Amino acid sequence: MSAVVSFHNTTGLTGRRLIAASRVAKGQEAAVLDVFRAAGRPLSPSEVHARMPGRVLLTSVRRAISNLTQAGALVKLDQMQSGPFGMPEHLWALPAGQLDLFVGRPAA
Repeated sequence: MSAVVSFHNTTGLTGRRLIAASRVAKGQEAAVLDVFRAAGRPLSPSEVHARMPGRVLLTSVRRAISNLTQAGALVKLDQMQSGPFGMPEHLWALPAGQLDLFVGRPAA
């Protein structure tokens, strides 16, 4: 299994710009995890986006969720709900038992 790359360099960045973009992507992943921990329930990408601090693109939230899922930090559920434009969106959640570590109580 290969390591998860936070920033997908599709624009050919190099040097300091690549390092900076990678740091931003890692920070977005940390912020997405914080949103899930604070919510304590499954969320859709649009719900995460609405709760993100600062200005973050929805595509960046989706990328972070995909990377965190690949790394095992989030789990994609079979459950779906309508998104802001009426299209179905999957829900994601922290893995079973992980919420206990952050809240100090069993997850419902």
